[in-house]
Amino acid sequence: MWLRGFFGGWFLFVLCHLASSTILHRPRSRSSGISALNFVSAALAVGTSTFTGISLITGFSFLLTGVTAFGTINEPTRIGQHSEHERITRAAFGCPINVAVSDGTCFESLSLTQLAGESGPDGHVGRGFNGGVGAPDTLDPVPEGPEAHCDNADFLDSKFFGLDEYPQSRHQATRQLQTCIDHLRQRFSEGLDAADHIVDEHARIVEKEVDISVFYCRFSFPELHLHIFARGKCSAIEGFGRALHGIQDFYAHSNWADSPAEGPIGLSNPPGLGRDDPPTFLDLRAENAIDEQVPKNLSTGCFGGGLTDGPIGQPGHPLEPGSMDCTGRITHHTMNKDNGIIDPYTGTTNSPGPNTPRSNIEDNFERAVRAAIKDSQRQWRFFREEIRRFYGTERGNIIICSLVRDDPTHDCYGRRIAFVRDAGEETTGGNRIADMQIPIHRWLLAELEGNAHDEGSGEGPTSHNTTKRRGSSGDMREHIPLPLAGLDDIPLVSTGLEFSTALTELIRNSTAIPTNKTAIVAITKAHNPELLNQIAHIFRAGDEGIRVHIGLLPPASAGSGPYRNSLIENPQEDDLITAVLRTGGTYSILHHDNDVSSFLDHVISRGLTNYDNPSDTSTLLSPGLSISDYITPSSEPRRYNFDATAHDNILISLSPISTRLKLKVFLRHVRTNFIVKELDIGRGGNATFVAELGFRDVPRGDAWYEVEVRHLGDGGFEGDPVEVGRLEGSGLFEVSVEVQDVGGIGDDDDDYETEDEEEVHREGDGSQGMKGESEGDATKKKMYEGHEEL
Repeated sequence: MWLRGFFGGWFLFVLCHLASSTILHRPRSRSSGISALNFVSAALAVGTSTFTGISLITGFSFLLTGVTAFGTINEPTRIGQHSEHERITRAAFGCPINVAVSDGTCFESLSLTQLAGESGPDGHVGRGFNGGVGAPDTLDPVPEGPEAHCDNADFLDSKFFGLDEYPQSRHQATRQLQTCIDHLRQRFSEGLDAADHIVDEHARIVEKEVDISVFYCRFSFPELHLHIFARGKCSAIEGFGRALHGIQDFYAHSNWADSPAEGPIGLSNPPGLGRDDPPTFLDLRAENAIDEQVPKNLSTGCFGGGLTDGPIGQPGHPLEPGSMDCTGRITHHTMNKDNGIIDPYTGTTNSPGPNTPRSNIEDNFERAVRAAIKDSQRQWRFFREEIRRFYGTERGNIIICSLVRDDPTHDCYGRRIAFVRDAGEETTGGNRIADMQIPIHRWLLAELEGNAHDEGSGEGPTSHNTTKRRGSSGDMREHIPLPLAGLDDIPLVSTGLEFSTALTELIRNSTAIPTNKTAIVAITKAHNPELLNQIAHIFRAGDEGIRVHIGLLPPASAGSGPYRNSLIENPQEDDLITAVLRTGGTYSILHHDNDVSSFLDHVISRGLTNYDNPSDTSTLLSPGLSISDYITPSSEPRRYNFDATAHDNILISLSPISTRLKLKVFLRHVRTNFIVKELDIGRGGNATFVAELGFRDVPRGDAWYEVEVRHLGDGGFEGDPVEVGRLEGSGLFEVSVEVQDVGGIGDDDDDYETEDEEEVHREGDGSQGMKGESEGDATKKKMYEGHEEL
C-alpha cells in the first residue's frame, strides 16, 4: 500500500530510481506491447504500474500525494514495509501446505498470486507484483485516494474526556467512513460485474477469459478499462482485491481492534475499542447508511500528506495538493498499525513497526492482522454468495471454480453421479450412473426420471473451450469382477437402495474422476426401513470424499407443509442424518412428490460434490423442503438464503432435532443490513424459531434474506460478542421456508401504505421503518408475538 513518509531525502531516491527504471522484472508480462515500469520510492509503496503517454514529470506530481496502510512492497530497511497486504491475503486464502486442490475457500497457487501479489527480495524495490489487493497503490496513472483506505474518519469524544472541542464531529467522521465503504462497495460490485465474462450463458467456461498460465493479470486504469481490455478472471480479482485492500486497511488505520497505552486519553493516545468481531457496517453486500451501526468512539487517523504526517497534526503542505489540515486531530501516524512481519501461512506476527507507535502497545499489530485475515475470509464468502445469487447457482458455482483454480478449463469439468431411487412418479426407472461435465439442474432431473441427460449440441469441445468432453450415462449394473461375454450379461440394479453398488462404482472409477467429484443422489419413500441399513455405506462414502444427498418423499397420507421426520421412528434416525451430513451432502424431507425440483435446487446450491462448494456456503432455502443440518461448537455458522417479493407471505421455521441443543438464530435483510428477528431456541429458550414476513414487510427493491444459525465459542470472531451467540452442545436441527403468493395485493392500489412505509420502500433501506414505530412495524410485532413462546 502507499507508504506515506515522503521526506526530502527520499525524493532524491525516487528521482534516481525513476531515471534508472527499466521494464518491470516479473515472471510474466502481458503481451499488450505496453512496457510495465515500476515507479517506486522508499516512501511510496508502489508495485506494478502502467504508464501510457504520461510523462515522468506528471508522475512526480502524483508521488506527492499518497494514502497508506498495511505495506505493499518488501523494503524493511528504509521504508519499513514487509509486503503486509500480500502476506495477510496469503494467510487468508492460501490452501493448506501440501494441498494443491482448492476446496472453494482457498485459492490455488497461481490464482492466489494474482490476488495477493508476489514480493521481490528484501530491499529490491520494484522486483515484484502488487496483485489485486495491492492495486490501489499502483500508479495507474494515480493511486487511489483516502477513500480506498478508510482514512480521515477521525473522532474523539472531547467532552467525555474533558478535552478541547474536536475539529470534526461524530457525524462528519461517519460521513468520511461512509465514503470509504461506498467506494469499497463499488469496487466489490465491479468485480461482480466482471465475473459475467468468465462463463457463457450456459455455464461453459470461456477459455481466453480465465487463462493465466502465460501472462499475469494487469491491474491498471480501473476507471477506464471497463472489463474490455482485461480477462474476466483478472477483472473480477481486481474488483474484489481493491475492495479487500480497504477492508484490511480499516483494521490497520482504526482503533476497532486495538487498545490504548496506559495514561490519559488524548490526541496522542486515542481510546481503543478492543473488538474481535467484524463490524456490521463492513458487509459489502449491503446498501444502507451506516450511521446507526458505528460506535461513538470509533476513529481512524487524519492523513494530511507525506510531508506533514506525524505525531502532531499539522496543516497540509503546499507541495502536496489536496493534503488535509490535521491540526488538532488524531493523525494517521498516531493510529496506524501498518508495518511488521507476518507469516504468510499462519498469519502470526512479530517485530511490529517501525514508525507505528500504536503497534508497540500490547498486541495491537497482531490483533489488527488477525482481524484483517478473518474479515478478508468473510468478504470472500460474501463475494461468492453475490456471484451465486446474481448469476444463479449453476453459472455461479462454475465462476467461483474458475476464480480459485489455476487450470479451470480442465479442472472445473467432470462429475460422476450415482442416482439411486425406489419410489414416486418423479423417479421411475432403474438406478443410474452418469458422467456429466458440470452440475446442471435439468440434467440431474432427467437422470432421476430414468432418462439419459442431454448435454446438447453446445457441449463437448467448443470454440470457447477446447478441453471439454461430452458426458454420458447408463443404467447401474452390479459390479461383477469375473469376465463376462458382454455388458448385457451384467444384471441391472433397478430396485432397492443400492448404496453399496453405487459406492463401488464411484470408487473404482476414481482414476478418471476422483471421488471428490462424485456424489450419490437418492430419492426414497418416507417409510423405508432399508435406509437404516445404509448407514455404514454412507459413512464409508464420507471417508472416500463422496457426497450423499437424500430426499425423502412424503407418504400418501401426509398433509401439506413442513413436518419432522417421524417416518422411521428409530433411535438410529439421527445417526442416518449425521452420516449424510458428514459427507457434505444434504438430507431433506420433500413436502410433496412434485418438490423434487426444489430438492435438486438445494443440492446444487449446497454443492453436488465436495469439489463444488465448501462447507461455509450459504445454501438456498427452497419452499417445499424441510432441511436437516448439523452444527458443533467448532463449526462455521450455518447460513441459508431466500428471496421474497412484496406480494409474498413467508413463514420461516427452525427447530432443534437433538436434545440439549441451544442455538442463536438470526433473520437478516441483506441489502439493508438489518436484523429482522433474532431469537434463542432450544435448551433454556424457545422451542422453535418462527418468523413471518407479510407483503407489508418486504421492501420493494432487493428482498434478499439470510437465516443464520450460529454460536461463537470462546473468543470467536463471527458476529457479536461471545455471550450473545453461545451454542450449547452439538447436534441436528431442521429449517424450512414456505412462501404464499397473495395475488399481487397493492399492484394497482398503493394507498394501503402509511407514510412511514412509503419511506421504507422509496429509500430502499428499510432500517428507518423497521426500527421506528410505523404501522408496518406494529403489524410485524403482532405477527411475531404469537410465535416466540411455543
